[in-house]
Amino acid sequence: MPSSNGGLGGFLRRLGYRIFFVLACTVGGLSFVGFAAVALVHYALFRNGPRAAMIWIRSFGFVMTRFLGWTVEVENRATMLETRPAVVVGNHQSNLDIATWATFFPDRSVAVGKKEILKIPVFGWLWKVSTHILIDRSNAIAARESLRAAAERIRSESLSVWVLPEGHRNSKPEMLPFKKGAFHLAIAAQVPVVPFVTSPMWTVLDAHRWMVRPGVVRVRFLTPIPTDGMTDADVDRLSLAARTAMEEVRQEFLGDAGPRIG
Repeated sequence: MPSSNGGLGGFLRRLGYRIFFVLACTVGGLSFVGFAAVALVHYALFRNGPRAAMIWIRSFGFVMTRFLGWTVEVENRATMLETRPAVVVGNHQSNLDIATWATFFPDRSVAVGKKEILKIPVFGWLWKVSTHILIDRSNAIAARESLRAAAERIRSESLSVWVLPEGHRNSKPEMLPFKKGAFHLAIAAQVPVVPFVTSPMWTVLDAHRWMVRPGVVRVRFLTPIPTDGMTDADVDRLSLAARTAMEEVRQEFLGDAGPRIG
């Protein structure tokens, strides 16, 4: 029965969004695993994990953003590229965040992920060989050792390490409390924190109602926050500074966002 919200036209529009969502899930799943398999073949031939990972992420991002009809507008990208080594932190709203970030994820960058990633067929194998960083959050000692090793890599390889401090996907207007690992890492490596903010995904995606549509996703990189001379006693202050800067831009994006998909 057609919804009273928009009559028959609204019902058909939402039906179209849901059909598009199912098609996007199919294309996304096949390309996610398919490009990971291609990247693993590249690794088997050339033993270059970082290059294999970039083949996967750029191919997946290219296919998904074009299939979805999403235009990713990146503001201040030069700030991120010129601030290296660094710890890059951003807000995390959906599984499709990776498709948008893949369009501008630069070389000599790695991401921090949960150990559970290894359970994902094919992609988990690629993550393991690609030199990205895995954290075992169930084991505090192992997690601290992973962060210590990551700090050494940041300095020795001049890397940018991408971390999502909320820890989980969050599509609500309010950000979740930040976990402190990213900020411990930045202080241990004595490198800047580069925050970035992605505009509300609800204008193009509603995963709970199985709806997706073309549109614009905005991303803005913010002024780097230095950590020179900071110690672990400054972690809370550093976390608050990043969160405050991100929240200001989030509120701007929320004010500019169009209506929710529907």
